[in-house]
Amino acid sequence: MSPLAPPPTQAAWHQAPDLTRCLDKPHLAAAFAEDAVVRLLDVDGIEAVLREPADRSRTVLGLHNPSTDEARINLHGLLPEHAESTWHFISGAMHTRRAADGMYVHLAASGHVWLTATP
Repeated sequence: MSPLAPPPTQAAWHQAPDLTRCLDKPHLAAAFAEDAVVRLLDVDGIEAVLREPADRSRTVLGLHNPSTDEARINLHGLLPEHAESTWHFISGAMHTRRAADGMYVHLAASGHVWLTATP
C-alpha cells in the first residue's frame, strides 16, 4: 500500500455504499445518486457524512470512528435540524443512549454506522 493512500477503513465507508445495504432500497439509494447533496460534518475525531437526494426527501448519515477508543456522538448536537426526527439503523454497529441533551450514538474503535432519519 502506498504511504499516501488513505487507510482502508476510511475508504470503505466513504466509497463503497454498496457494502452498506443503502443501495438495496430505492428510497435510500437516491441519497447516493450523482445529484445527491453531500455534506462532510465536523465532529471531533469522527468522520461523518450526511447525504440527501436532490429533492431532500431523505437523510442518510454515515459515521466512522477511526480511533482506537470508543466514541460517542450527540445526534441532536450534530444535526439540530433533525432533533425531532426518528433515526433508523441501516447497517454497521453501534449502541445508543438517550440523555436530556439528545440521542447519543456510541461507536466502537474503528466502528461505523449508517442511519436514516424520518421526520
